[in-house]
Amino acid sequence: MDTALINEFNLMQQSRSNLKYIELLEEHVYQPVQTANHYMTSWMGKRGQMLLKLDVTLYNSYRRLKKKYLRIG
Repeated sequence: MDTALINEFNLMQQSRSNLKYIELLEEHVYQPVQTANHYMTSWMGKRGQMLLKLDVTLYNSYRRLKKKYLRIG
């Protein structure tokens, strides 16, 4: 009976250590990666929006200047 209890206790400790390892992995690996991933995707999105806005502004300026100075006919 004592060996069965000892084996059960060892299994319980192993399962706890596995859970602790998973929590440690979550805190030190997954969370920083998720944070960096979120930072990069939001940065890329903001940069893309800025470039699209710049492109539209440049195209509108080009059309306006073309109409004003390069009238044909």
